[in-house]
Amino acid sequence: MSFTDNFGNPKGLLGKLMLVTMEKEHLPMAKWAFTLMNIPQSGKICDIGCGGGYNVRRLLEKSTGAKVYGIDISEESVKKAKKINRAELGSRCEILQGSAECLPFADGELDMATAFETVFFWKNIKICFAEVRRTLKAGGKFIVVNNYGDPKIDWEKKVPCMTRHTASQIKTLMENAGFGKISVSEKGTLFCVKGCAK
Repeated sequence: MSFTDNFGNPKGLLGKLMLVTMEKEHLPMAKWAFTLMNIPQSGKICDIGCGGGYNVRRLLEKSTGAKVYGIDISEESVKKAKKINRAELGSRCEILQGSAECLPFADGELDMATAFETVFFWKNIKICFAEVRRTLKAGGKFIVVNNYGDPKIDWEKKVPCMTRHTASQIKTLMENAGFGKISVSEKGTLFCVKGCAK
């Protein structure tokens, strides 16, 4: 596995190191995004592509009663996320290995789904967005947070496993998947797109 492949699916020692590095680099983005969210105080929340589980922990801290799930394709991410959230595992938290293309939830089971710095690595993004819509109850929220990065850099060439999407493109993908009340917030190269399941 190449170094850049670890961005989308951290593995082995390099993957472990990358998970720690990513948390440090993504912290300002996460702090900003959480100021834009109205987090449910009950029900079920899932952080898709949860990485090392730091945003799962933040969701647990900001919700008094919701059960928070983290799901990630990477085995290393799942191990790290379980470690970070061990105090709540088995009660208010569950960490699962899996893909955004086939989420382990019933139709309309979730109240909110988040995706921090992960949708650029979803190969079949239309299928993934439809799957998120399937698992959200009517009025449930889907929140996508990303850093588009320096537009002068060819990130797809540097990191071949990723495909960048603009905030406007994410908004259109949400609309096509059956989301409404979509809002876009931007700060420099950061963006947060929020939609509600119809």
